[in-house]
Amino acid sequence: MAQINRKVMLKKIVKTISVIFCSLFAIAGGVFIISSSNPSDLQARAVELRSYCRSRGYDTDYGILVDYGRHSFQQRLYVVDLNTGDIVMRSLCGHGRGGNSNMFKGEFSNVSGSHCSSLGHYKIGKERRMYNYPVNAFELDGLDKTNSNARARAILLHPSIGPRSLGCITLPFHRYKRLAKMLHMQCVSVIMWVYE
Repeated sequence: MAQINRKVMLKKIVKTISVIFCSLFAIAGGVFIISSSNPSDLQARAVELRSYCRSRGYDTDYGILVDYGRHSFQQRLYVVDLNTGDIVMRSLCGHGRGGNSNMFKGEFSNVSGSHCSSLGHYKIGKERRMYNYPVNAFELDGLDKTNSNARARAILLHPSIGPRSLGCITLPFHRYKRLAKMLHMQCVSVIMWVYE
């Protein structure tokens, strides 16, 4: 019995340390980022996103790319100027904690209650207050089969202090404020493409 209690206690301690470390990491704004280099395919993804937006009548000035192929200790959310290909902003980005997700990598699902993030294109909607938290968030509409339940699942783009969520796409508070200002200046819906 004592052996089982020690194992349970050890698991709780490790989990608590992980949560504290991740929270401090996110609050620090990524001081401990393992790599700040850009993914090699970022420019090609930006060109593809521009084409997607142009063909569907969405904003072609800015787009957001989220590369969940990178782990959560790397910057993996990029706001891209779709006209020049320049990166306007980069940030850490959290993923859902469901399935076999861990604090480094996520598992992806479009199923309600899975607490997993979903891959695909999202139309960023209006900013509103979150239901149970005193922060604002942007509504997301999934545009692909892989994320078509985003609105029903209440998947949002919002600030957070940790690298994991209930399926939402999250970023540190100071980065969210900057992104929100940019999104409010756009007249046409901005598209976010989440991929692995």
